Amino acid sequence: MYTITSTPGGRTDTAETIPQAVAALAAQLTSQLPDGPVTWSITDPSGGEHRGREILNGRLDLLTEAVDQLAGEIYTQLHRAADGGVPPRP
Repeated sequence: MYTITSTPGGRTDTAETIPQAVAALAAQLTSQLPDGPVTWSITDPSGGEHRGREILNGRLDLLTEAVDQLAGEIYTQLHRAADGGVPPRP
């Protein structure tokens, strides 16, 4: 099980698969965009924590590109960790 959290707002979601975890993170970022900077954490089934931060400052024109880029990076990172690759940075 993946646990996805983000702030502001303290939203927490869970997901069974990597694609679901990435989709949950994208939904959290999209819903919190008006609040400016957001930070997030995805804890993978092995307990590894993947953290990040994005500052879009309410710029809707940047949202799709930023979320797509981030989703690709997180997807790759989660798969690497699931395959026993390089552990995430704390």
